[in-house]
Amino acid sequence: MDVSFQEKSAWGSLLAIAIASWLFFPTAVAHIAAGGQFIDLAYRIVFVIGVIIVIEIVYHAVIAGRSGDSATDERDAQFTLKADRIAGYVLAFGVVWIVGLIMIRSSLTGAPAVPSTIMVSIYLLLALTASEASKLLSQIWFYRAES
Repeated sequence: MDVSFQEKSAWGSLLAIAIASWLFFPTAVAHIAAGGQFIDLAYRIVFVIGVIIVIEIVYHAVIAGRSGDSATDERDAQFTLKADRIAGYVLAFGVVWIVGLIMIRSSLTGAPAVPSTIMVSIYLLLALTASEASKLLSQIWFYRAES
């Protein structure tokens, strides 16, 4: 079975996101729970972005060199549109979850319990990451289901 360039690309991007998430989120959450500052995470963010860039460049160079045609067709466009819609739902759920978390915390404590800016930032990064991962997973699912 021949795997298209777009499906291989989705696998590589998913791998990069998984590695970056594994490198960043456990450390960031533990750091924030310990009362750390956002500036202390800046080097980690730059490192993780560098890891994503290196993985994407190397992986895409390898798959582009091995596959002759990387043109997209109507099927690829349809899969991308469906995956984008799913990713939008996941992102919307994540944002509603963050707002709900803030509201529940404030109602349980009786006073406005606004989380720190860094915690909201980490939650938003998590929602964005989950959204992108769901997009890539759905694309892979659509390619696999069609085969």
